[in-house]
Amino acid sequence: MSYAVCRMQKVKSAGLKGMQFHNQRERKSRTNDDIDHERTRENYDLKNDKNIDYNERVKEIIESQKTGTRKTRKDAVLVNELLVTSDRDFFEQLDPGEQKRFFEESYKLFSERYGKQNIAYATVHNDEQTPHMHLGVVPMRDGKLQGKNVFNRQELLWLQDKFPEHMKKQGFELKRGERGSDRKHIETAKFKKQTLEKEIDFLEKNLAVKKDEWTAYSDKVKSDLEVPAKRHMKSVEVPTGEKSMFGLGKEIMKTEKKPTKNVVISERDYKNLVTAARDNDRLKQHVRNLMSTDMAREYKKLSFVSFDEIFRS
Repeated sequence: MSYAVCRMQKVKSAGLKGMQFHNQRERKSRTNDDIDHERTRENYDLKNDKNIDYNERVKEIIESQKTGTRKTRKDAVLVNELLVTSDRDFFEQLDPGEQKRFFEESYKLFSERYGKQNIAYATVHNDEQTPHMHLGVVPMRDGKLQGKNVFNRQELLWLQDKFPEHMKKQGFELKRGERGSDRKHIETAKFKKQTLEKEIDFLEKNLAVKKDEWTAYSDKVKSDLEVPAKRHMKSVEVPTGEKSMFGLGKEIMKTEKKPTKNVVISERDYKNLVTAARDNDRLKQHVRNLMSTDMAREYKKLSFVSFDEIFRS
């Protein structure tokens, strides 16, 4: 009998756009061989009838329920994404109608549990090796985001118990993993590995793009610095070394122009410099935000930790 798989991932603001790109196939992956782009048309969303902007949708959900005036923290968990699936053998035994019903029943369970109004998306991928659903829950409760309370340890245990139990009642032959066991089912491990690889792929591409943009901005700043500039000169009186014959020996002074520490540039060149500097600062902040995401931390781990070690954790 196959296992029911339901894995939860926290998504903060910096990672939301990347999740959107992956789930809605807005950026074609050249390194993820699991995606069959000829079958991407078979993907669908049980919540939305067209692609959405994840940031806008999440903001709408929060603002429609928020009771206080406090702003959402920049590092707050905005979405708890559930990855819902089983192994390939399970899906091969289902016809297309039953396969869709599997995801519809899953969606129904989680909509009732967390509130349909809090489901941002429920995207089913049929263009990879094993069908699966990415279901995004905005953890709103009592008028505010409460990710830690909504998805606490007890809730994760509830998912492990009730999800397979519910699906079995709907006629699907599934079982839960062994409680307290260190042994992971191979398909769960595969999905964890695949998900991490996708996140790494997204991160590497974004970092490469941002690096190119950063280089371009740096070149722009360097180019803009090479603007026509004149040394600012100031008129000062300096002694000539001669004394006046009629001034009781008073030293004769003369006026000379001497450079100051300032330079003079045109107003247009000044504005170009300011714009380039601001753009560079914004790009640096964007890269810092990207490197602070959960997927960036996972990527750093993978530089010295094998997948087998991650699966054992």
